[in-house]
Amino acid sequence: MKTIIYCLMAVVTMIAMPVAMAQSSTLKAGDPVQIELKAPAEDAAVFGGNYTISESGTVKVPHLNQEISAVGCSTSQLSRKIEAAYRAAEIYTNPTIIVNMQNPTQYVPHVVNVGGEVRSPGEAPFRENMRLFQAITSRGGFTEFAKVREVKLVRGNKETKYDLRQIKADGSNNPFLQDGDQIIVPQG
Repeated sequence: MKTIIYCLMAVVTMIAMPVAMAQSSTLKAGDPVQIELKAPAEDAAVFGGNYTISESGTVKVPHLNQEISAVGCSTSQLSRKIEAAYRAAEIYTNPTIIVNMQNPTQYVPHVVNVGGEVRSPGEAPFRENMRLFQAITSRGGFTEFAKVREVKLVRGNKETKYDLRQIKADGSNNPFLQDGDQIIVPQG
């Protein structure tokens, strides 16, 4: 009997995990979200729908002249921001907004890519305040062939080289990372 209960608990956990991860993660540009207005009910049909967070990190909702900053927010934080914006614009006095990730079973984690001369090249889960060296060590650290003085950080179309032979106290050669950054450790 205990075995059956443990198996059922494992199955429920596996099913619930993607939903919980999507709800607890922070939003990023390009994330699809579903936004619903629960109150006032008469406007719910017009308002509700699917939205995509813009490349600039904002979302545009009906009746507001400004876009709402969404990047780095959880879905519940974005809900509160939208509610506050409607109250501030005096459009709704007490709105109830619900924001959910679209298709949470297909949750895409926030990652940085680490490649080249590291022991285990691949994606590293992105965390707030993550630094360059931390991402490299999360993938096993440098190989003996790594050119540590020319580690490349690619962000968008910009490539910057860093010398990681010795980390400086001010962090100038160990920058904070952003979701989607690519790190390339060349062969030396």
